[in-house]
Amino acid sequence: MNIKTLLTTLVIGLIASVAFIVIQPFFGMLTLTSRHAAVYVEIGHYREEYAVILAWLLHGTVSIFYTFISLLIYNVNKSLTVSFLQIIILGWLTTLIATPANEWVIKLITTGEFTNIFALSDLNTEIGPKLWLHILFFALVVVSISLSRLTAFSKR
Repeated sequence: MNIKTLLTTLVIGLIASVAFIVIQPFFGMLTLTSRHAAVYVEIGHYREEYAVILAWLLHGTVSIFYTFISLLIYNVNKSLTVSFLQIIILGWLTTLIATPANEWVIKLITTGEFTNIFALSDLNTEIGPKLWLHILFFALVVVSISLSRLTAFSKR
């Protein structure tokens, strides 16, 4: 992997991260970063400004990681079918794990302890706003990757 690919992943991941938080209230939810920050303050006794920074750092890191996975899939197969499938499948998988994963991270940050995964909430199998939001996130990521490749190709 070259530096250009890493920078592309970083930029797209950060843009998608911010877009996710900006769009989230339109789905009737408080933002993930505000919910996490509030818990860090309440349970972990973090100062509010540190809690907000920490929540954004964690959310951004996860978004960049998800973007990296999408980029790997895109590099293997750029077809519309595979792109569509990765948007749906990754959106669904990340929705499934979002609730227990967020709970695990919150407990780690507020207590400093690793929580047993069997003590966490069940997987989120609900078809609703969280799923649509995750699908939109991956659609933005895949479209952005495609556009970045088109613009890079057109410059050659």
